[in-house]
Amino acid sequence: MNKSLDLQPGYWSLHILPHENPKSMPFGVATFAEHSPLIVLDCGRQYDTSLIAHAAHGRVEIADPIDIQRRFICSETARLIQETPAGKTPILILDLLATFYDESVNINTRKSHFVSVLFHLRRLSHGAGLAVIVPSPPPSFEANFLFSRLGDAASRVVIHKTLPYDTHYMKIF
Repeated sequence: MNKSLDLQPGYWSLHILPHENPKSMPFGVATFAEHSPLIVLDCGRQYDTSLIAHAAHGRVEIADPIDIQRRFICSETARLIQETPAGKTPILILDLLATFYDESVNINTRKSHFVSVLFHLRRLSHGAGLAVIVPSPPPSFEANFLFSRLGDAASRVVIHKTLPYDTHYMKIF
């Protein structure tokens, strides 16, 4: 398993990325996928296939086994996580809270879906490993509430002052 994410069965880790560089989230996916197939659940439009291909240096054996699924509203995100099986493939969730920050959805609806997600994160942690990667929350009471609940539910919280993977290849951007 990948050591930088510490993907291990039985618990899940929350990785909080530095606020100044949250868009670099997808770059590490190729690095993580070098070690095994990977399921990526993209909840915040973070997964960028061109960055993955660039990071993989064109090696299709790294990019091809990544199973990517995207959702854009909190009810879809909750359903995706509920329906994802806890199996032999590690799971990486990108920007889980993004869909729950949508203020056009009633906060009680968001909270209800979020509670369901927290339950299913525990279930998914019993598979091959689970890591959730999020940036720091935007400045709002509701966002901070959801963010702190996510942190409280995690088996392990890692706050990265620097990115947990090498981004020196990104200098072309």
